[in-house]
Amino acid sequence: MNLFLSYPSAERTVADRLRLALEAEGHEVFFDRSDLDAGQSFHERLRDSIQSADAMIFLITPASVAPGSYTLTELGIAQERWRRPAGHVLPVMIAPTPIASLPPYLSAVTVLQPTGEPVAETVAAVAKLGGRGGDATRRIAIGVTIALAVIAAGGFAATQIAQRRADAAATARDLTAAAEAMKLCNDGSHDPALQQLGELAARQPKSPTIATLREDCAMRWTREMRATTSSSGQLTFDEQVAKVQPVLLQGLGAATGMRSADLRAHVGWTEHLRRREGKGSGDPVPHWQRALADDATNVYAHAMWGNTLLPGRLAEARQHFEKAVASGRDREFVRRLQFGGALGGGDEATNYAVVVGDEMRRGGEALSATQRRRLSDYAFNSRLLSEDARRSLFSALPPRELLATFQSLPSAAEYSEKTNYVGRFCLATLQANAGELDAAAAGFASLEQELRADRQSGRLLDETQKALAAIRKSRGR
Repeated sequence: MNLFLSYPSAERTVADRLRLALEAEGHEVFFDRSDLDAGQSFHERLRDSIQSADAMIFLITPASVAPGSYTLTELGIAQERWRRPAGHVLPVMIAPTPIASLPPYLSAVTVLQPTGEPVAETVAAVAKLGGRGGDATRRIAIGVTIALAVIAAGGFAATQIAQRRADAAATARDLTAAAEAMKLCNDGSHDPALQQLGELAARQPKSPTIATLREDCAMRWTREMRATTSSSGQLTFDEQVAKVQPVLLQGLGAATGMRSADLRAHVGWTEHLRRREGKGSGDPVPHWQRALADDATNVYAHAMWGNTLLPGRLAEARQHFEKAVASGRDREFVRRLQFGGALGGGDEATNYAVVVGDEMRRGGEALSATQRRRLSDYAFNSRLLSEDARRSLFSALPPRELLATFQSLPSAAEYSEKTNYVGRFCLATLQANAGELDAAAAGFASLEQELRADRQSGRLLDETQKALAAIRKSRGR
């Protein structure tokens, strides 16, 4: 098909991936100004391209449907081209956008809202659209051509056309199946998903879309591998690596740039996981070095390498993690490796985890429930009962930032629960450190009273009394 791809400039990367996938499936795609001839009027060529297209793919984001956007101008030309959008316009939502904000012309057809890999699902939807697409004149012309070919070739051309149609239908079914398999992979069923994608790749060896999804699933499985044992009925690291590593290495054969770096970084991580389990002697570092030679800002190479440097080589690890965060890609994975490598690794590394938590809080990144609980347990709680550990923690952040970060961890209600004595002690201690002496004194006094009423004794009561006495002394009471 001859396709026009309309997208907001901020989504250039997604649009470029989609263009490449569509062209690999045999479609012609008008992409952007790079498709224009030198010296040609942009608006004239744009209108001509839409007028001659078989269909338009419209990538929906809040920006693409905002009043005054150029994408809406393109949609207006499409509306002139096709009075009814059904069979001609494929709206694809790639960023959460209220349906009510869509133009009526777009709302008149079903919006594709990908739940897995958006590029693969869009390619599959275009294949289905191709089965219906084209205007009446185009269909009549194709029909006449086929009829003449049948007469001239005694039916041979018709047989070829029928075969091509059957092949196209099979390809469309396999692309849809690949998108479904990727959903399965994203949901954590890595092994059956990768097996299914392998079978589809064998049936469609020339489909780059299926090959890409297979590699994406292998990389996702690699990032989400968990240590298990065969006796539990699950796979060890070594057994899982044996399934994903061949796919990663096969993908490297044709990959370049960032894609090559992604694959190489994951190969390095598989070697790291095998070494953790005492299997294999492969060194992951050369893989990450090679990945960074292909893509100096590669998020996976930096994050994975940084994780392996914690806790002992914190300064080097921080440099890698800073570059991983700056890349803007897969932030959730980066944070997981930061916390996983730093928490419980000694005072300096644990303080680094606190700094990361503060960065996330100030940047509006949500910590998972597990990250909140682990940060609270490892960095605060009983650690604040030690004077040396308190002094170390107080040096990690400015007092008010440290208090705000702690308050962002459990819910506020949890601090007031009678049984959460340690959490209340931490809160009052950090309030005192931040200069909020009235709140701190009230918290310590209430805690002391309840500990005595519950006949509690030991370090918590002793530290509470010492802290309360210090505040009263500072006030001359």
